[in-house]
Amino acid sequence: MSAIQTSVGLISGIPIEDTVNQLISVARQPLSRLNSRTEGLLAERTAVDTLATLVLGLQSSINSFKSASTFTKKAASSSDATLVSAKITSGKSPKAGSYKFTPIQSASAHRLLSGGFSDLENGLGDGTLSFRFGGHVNKGVSLSEINAGAGFKAGKIKITDRSGAAAEIDLRAAQTVDDVLEAINTNTEINITATAEGDRIKLTDTVGGSTSNLVVQEVGLGTTAASLGLAGINEPGNEASGDDIFTLHGATKLTTLNDGVGVRILNDLEDAADIEVALADETTAQIDLSGATTLQAIVDKINDDETLSGKVTASIAADGNRLEITDNTTGAGEFSVSSYGGGSTAEDLGLTETAVGGVITGRRLTAGLRDTLVSSLNGGVGFELDEIDITDRAGVTSNVQLAGAETLGDIVDLINAAGANVTASVNNARNGVQIVDNTEAGDITGSLVIASSGSGTTAEDLGIAVDDAVGSVNSGTLRRQTISASTLLSSLNGGTGVILGDIRFTDSNGAKGVVDLNKVGAEAETIGDVIDAVNALTNGVSARINDAGDGILITDTAGGSGDLIIKDVSGKTGAGLGIIGTATETDNEGNQIVNGSTSYSVSLDDLSADVNNISLASLNDGAGVDPGVFRVFASDSTDETPKSFIVNLADAVTLGDLLEEFNSAAEKAGAAVTAQVTESGTGIELVDTAGGAGSLRVEDLNGSLKPAADLGIAREAGAANSAGEQKISSFGLFDADAAEASALELVAERINDFEAGVTASVVFDGFGYRLAVDADESGSANELLIDDSAGLFTFEEISRPKNAVLLFGESASSPGVAVSSPTNKFNQVVDGLDLTLAKASSDAVTVTVTKDNAPISTAVRNFVAAYNSIRTNLGAVTDFDADTNTTGVLFGRNEALRVDTTLSRIASGAFAVGGSFTSLESIGVSLGDDGKLTLDATKLTDALAENAGEVEQLLSDDGNGVLAKFTAAIDQLAKGENSLLTSRSESLQNTIDTNNARLESMSQSLDRQRDRLLLEFYTLEETIAGFQSNLDLLDGIKYISPTGA
Repeated sequence: MSAIQTSVGLISGIPIEDTVNQLISVARQPLSRLNSRTEGLLAERTAVDTLATLVLGLQSSINSFKSASTFTKKAASSSDATLVSAKITSGKSPKAGSYKFTPIQSASAHRLLSGGFSDLENGLGDGTLSFRFGGHVNKGVSLSEINAGAGFKAGKIKITDRSGAAAEIDLRAAQTVDDVLEAINTNTEINITATAEGDRIKLTDTVGGSTSNLVVQEVGLGTTAASLGLAGINEPGNEASGDDIFTLHGATKLTTLNDGVGVRILNDLEDAADIEVALADETTAQIDLSGATTLQAIVDKINDDETLSGKVTASIAADGNRLEITDNTTGAGEFSVSSYGGGSTAEDLGLTETAVGGVITGRRLTAGLRDTLVSSLNGGVGFELDEIDITDRAGVTSNVQLAGAETLGDIVDLINAAGANVTASVNNARNGVQIVDNTEAGDITGSLVIASSGSGTTAEDLGIAVDDAVGSVNSGTLRRQTISASTLLSSLNGGTGVILGDIRFTDSNGAKGVVDLNKVGAEAETIGDVIDAVNALTNGVSARINDAGDGILITDTAGGSGDLIIKDVSGKTGAGLGIIGTATETDNEGNQIVNGSTSYSVSLDDLSADVNNISLASLNDGAGVDPGVFRVFASDSTDETPKSFIVNLADAVTLGDLLEEFNSAAEKAGAAVTAQVTESGTGIELVDTAGGAGSLRVEDLNGSLKPAADLGIAREAGAANSAGEQKISSFGLFDADAAEASALELVAERINDFEAGVTASVVFDGFGYRLAVDADESGSANELLIDDSAGLFTFEEISRPKNAVLLFGESASSPGVAVSSPTNKFNQVVDGLDLTLAKASSDAVTVTVTKDNAPISTAVRNFVAAYNSIRTNLGAVTDFDADTNTTGVLFGRNEALRVDTTLSRIASGAFAVGGSFTSLESIGVSLGDDGKLTLDATKLTDALAENAGEVEQLLSDDGNGVLAKFTAAIDQLAKGENSLLTSRSESLQNTIDTNNARLESMSQSLDRQRDRLLLEFYTLEETIAGFQSNLDLLDGIKYISPTGA
């Protein structure tokens, strides 16, 4: 319409808008009634959905009745937690019962203390102090290996010496031969010394007497003495040797051979042969030894080989120390065994010896109870032994033939059996031998001389060659091998192993190669696997066991100008192997190397203190220096030619790092500014020699980080001195004496810098200063070997490294079983039970594992709460208020009634599950007058105490229990499309949707009706306006008289 529309007719004065609104209001009444009904339906649907949610919530609560953790959770208690504490392993459920443990030994770390030094100022002279874990040449074997694998029977033995004194020796905690010897030798009630000789234990009465024989007896019903070969000893003399208790047997594990470095079998190569056997009849066979873990498996694979069947006989030799193979054929061929496929299996098994009379008698594979194979020395290469000549200081000369020696003990015995007046023994460091000349002072006529005989170099190889006026000679380390290609990665680092991952090797030409050691299905297991993976790379790096036999040696073969760099990409394998970093050494051929040796040495003649080693973290009385950046402006810096540079301390650790970073940045910027330590030795000094017109100044750039301020240099220099130099100096950053540490303190510092699992410190005992060296981790595997080549340190063992030992199941009729752990924590004695040994004691501790009913009680409480939330909701939505005559939204609705009656009937009903508890009320859950459940916690506790199994049956029985019945009801009420509440909700929604469609249609019809009425009124207004206009025209008509009238 073109005319202006208003709510009131301008011509007629009719209130058009109000009139139309009133007419539409009358017409809207059906729509309003329908909308009201729809809102009621929405409220009802919301109430139904809320009720359904609560019913399903009840299902969630009773689902705990079918969870195993609800009924199987256990609780552990200890009769004396000050000795042994216990807890249930997360996610585990150990068998209920009582377990008896005796904490006979707590774990300890190796602790050594040096002899005293009178002051801290004097130097220590020449030589080195070396340390490592393991490598002792007289390390006792595990007692589990004795008696052909039958092991040791823990218990006590009684020893009576020749004087008649007797003592009970408690060996319940013994794990190794060393433990047995120590227990006997440290007993002060008897004068007996125990030693290991070959495969036997020898007892020596050190005082003598005639009151009694030397006697060993069992204590009680035990068989401990018998398991040590000492049973029945009743010797009238001062010495007694036990029976042979250590020999190879079929069950001997390959990992224990060759002094524990084992035998490498290429298990990772499917159907790949490991050894080749050639017979006299020219038969040859390649034998795959994959899967073999014991000596018997090796023997069987050789004897059962199809090609060799009946032609060879493999067995453990009669002496119990080696393998033996007999060729049953004849012919012109040469009988031999060799490694095949690039491995070293034949060598590791000792089978590469020359056949004699058709028999290969293998190299010795085990040294004895407390000895080392010659083949394990020199890093695993061994020595070619020959004759030596020994001349004592009295001039007596003996020729000693060592060619037949197979162990270090053999060497010692052969020397001691010679005519010269010398005594050979294992040295104090336990890594070699020492030979002491016993010549009396009055009989000395010359020097002690030990030399190789003939063309051999045996004396030099063994480190005992000497021609000097000395009373003894020490071989130093003979480098017993501790790591080989067969060494398991899991056995490294004190048994903690390494974290497998990828290692990147960058050679000196910059070529990169990555080894993947944790590839699924092909994970590296041994040192050999790592070496093979590195050697398979195509860049210029190679890997092998190092010469000391204690780690991996990585060699750069590229011959480039860059650095050999090794970095862990993922995992921590490289770090665990000690080969991460940039090469700083070269071999004899000039190739860069990274040596993963586990031996560490401190040079005693290079202990000069260095202020550059002062840690930045120690500055400012320990407050340190922020790792930020600052800018330095030189005095000749201008806008046109700026001379400024930035110093970044993010990677600086020491004062030396800071000075190097500063001076390097200044040099790159061409700025004539240097940083140095102040003359007073307590701060740093910046010196500007540019002679510019400006001022030397320093500004922090990091906002909250203030490194320059921490260093006391964040300012502008004063006037130049007479030499034209501007300076900024700081004072009191560190103590000048911090750089003047004593030689002994520097030894401790150098040891700690290795971060090798060893902590060193200097202690004052009131008389002098001592160097204390402690292993960081406890356990017998973490035994330190310290070698002082200069003889300056004499270490005393303060604490032996020991495993914690629990005696499990000891009783009057049984000695129990000793179980050990390198720490004081045990998690495999009883599956699902974690034990912690707090301190050693002879008192037994009972650990009781009981059913933990707390989860059941919690589940029942949650069920009651979920049920009552439904009842509370029903009370609200079905309520009738007589005062206001109002009702709840579901008042009178069948669905609400069904939910109420169904659930209450089950809650108050009986459950046909058998047993004493057949209703909820019987376990303390009762239905009140208000329709809600109440829980009598005491009654529930009593029921669980009476028979927790029957309570579980009531709650979780598949057919007739609480869970089953409520689940069936809930399925009908609220779960699934056809359930009561779901169907009602969908029906209501359908009606709501239909009503909403009708409401939309009615609303649109009313809108059209309104528009039509407005149009009619506006049209009426225009019509009236037209009439009015015509009337105005008529009113304007005037009479015109006729002309001339």
